[in-house]
Amino acid sequence: MARQLTLIPATRDWRLDPKTKETGRRGIASARAALAAHRPTDDGRKSAA
Repeated sequence: MARQLTLIPATRDWRLDPKTKETGRRGIASARAALAAHRPTDDGRKSAA
């Protein structure tokens, strides 16, 4: 990519309301649980690093 988009100036500060924050937190918790449930097991192989 040769160019980056120019940010426009914000006209005011904004805040998320508590309901939106809680919805986001629940979504993150759900995503983390799904990832943890499908985490590969350690089968004795060494990492490539």
